[in-house]
Amino acid sequence: MKYLVYFLFFLFMTLLFILIYSFLFANRAKTKERMKLIASSWDYADDEDSDEEKEIERDRKRKEKRSILSSYYTKKKKKLMQAYILMKPQEFFMISMSVALIGFLIMLLLTSLVPMALVLGILGFMLPDVYVNRIIRKRSQKLNAQLPEALNIISNGLRAGLSFAQAVSIAGKDLESPIGDEFTKIIRDNTLGKSMENALEDFSERTSDDDIDMFVTAMIIQRQVGGNLSEVLDTISNTIRERVRIKGEVNTLTAQSKLSAIIISFLPVGIALFLAIINPSYIGQLFDNVLGLFMVGSAVFMMLVGIFLLSKLVKLEV
Repeated sequence: MKYLVYFLFFLFMTLLFILIYSFLFANRAKTKERMKLIASSWDYADDEDSDEEKEIERDRKRKEKRSILSSYYTKKKKKLMQAYILMKPQEFFMISMSVALIGFLIMLLLTSLVPMALVLGILGFMLPDVYVNRIIRKRSQKLNAQLPEALNIISNGLRAGLSFAQAVSIAGKDLESPIGDEFTKIIRDNTLGKSMENALEDFSERTSDDDIDMFVTAMIIQRQVGGNLSEVLDTISNTIRERVRIKGEVNTLTAQSKLSAIIISFLPVGIALFLAIINPSYIGQLFDNVLGLFMVGSAVFMMLVGIFLLSKLVKLEV
């Protein structure tokens, strides 16, 4: 009965975490859906595929949706690609599981408390994700800083009489990583037979950045309806430059609040783990009965709600 309560408590915490995580990143999913709707207008180029190939592709997508692990691998593959980490998602999953297992065993040996060991195991599983997200965030900031200059180079190339592909190729050669590598990959994909629209959409998927999405969306619309591309790029460049400047000011003003939110969020977990190590019998009373588990579950739920509210308060969209 005791281990059944532990299992139910662990299941409840896992489902709660998944729910909060999905709710936090719902807006990003909506943005991607809008991108797909925009891109669907030029899907006519793929009509050359046979019906049999399309059916095979649909079957493959259906199988991926049915498999939770395949969905996890797909998301991790995208994240590793965004971070430019040369690793398979299966390898990343094994690393995450290894860190989780090590954390679980260490806490179990120190405290003999299964719930606290599970908490440290979950934190250990999330640790590689935190590291990858940090790399993605730094790379995204550098991309944002380089993008206005890149757009100016492309715009000047178009005024000089170059094609869009030639101007992007010059920008990829002149600029440093990461945007130079990304532009080079766009031209390489286009050279190997992929349409420029598909190459640009892949660029947006790899970077997963709002400014890149705006640039790619404008390019797709301009290639469909026409217009002065150099003026469009100048307008986007000025807009992104102002967004970068305002983001820097906002980050400076909210840095202290963000640090306070991080400290307040991790302080209860840190205190609980510290008490579990120095005095396991004291904190272990919370896990010996249903009332204690209910109190812990309620505290964790309220803490997650507080973290969500704090994150919304200190996160300002520009």
